[in-house]
Amino acid sequence: MALITEELKPYIIKRIDGDDIGDSIPKRKDLKIIIKCSRCGFERQSNSLDVLNKGTLCKSCIQIEKVENGEYDYSYRKTKEYREGMSKSIKNSDKYKKSRWKINLAIKKYWERVRGGKLEDVYDDWYIYRKTVYRLTEQTYKKFHKVINPNNVKRGRGKYHLDHMFSILEGFKNNIPPYILSHKANLQMLLESDNISKDFRCDITMEELFKGVLGSERKVYGS
Repeated sequence: MALITEELKPYIIKRIDGDDIGDSIPKRKDLKIIIKCSRCGFERQSNSLDVLNKGTLCKSCIQIEKVENGEYDYSYRKTKEYREGMSKSIKNSDKYKKSRWKINLAIKKYWERVRGGKLEDVYDDWYIYRKTVYRLTEQTYKKFHKVINPNNVKRGRGKYHLDHMFSILEGFKNNIPPYILSHKANLQMLLESDNISKDFRCDITMEELFKGVLGSERKVYGS
């Protein structure tokens, strides 16, 4: 059991398991709690281990503090020569090629195992699915901009990306409808460098994805 400091107490809203929050709480990855960001006030689900070790700041505020502290400097990326050179070097890099290869291989294996289709057909299906998710995601962002991006950080190259916590590739492999992946509960703002390093990994499980979507809809309808 770890002691909850007086500074931390106001930001722990509740435990998901329903138990009361006392003066101490177990440090466990599976102990889910609702936490409030001490900077922007955004409420989100986290776990007691991360909160006790890392504090209350949400990912967006952590990244904003890094920018404010000078840990990220994007001024050198404003030149046209840099952007063109970077684009070329990324596409020619082994990491990029490996990433593309892994995604294509995962799609091929999924297509053969689950759908039994011809390999040449998978790319059309993947292309349509991915574009549909992107289109619905932009619609969701326009409608829930203040929820997804409470700090109003700027999007674009060298800035922030709109990220899917449960990846589009895993959604395609598991036949998850595009409107679920593009729901506001599955979207977050990430710095470009963090989003690129994340690749196609998921920050949440499929169960957490559907719980987040269903929980959000219940709030809307008051049930």
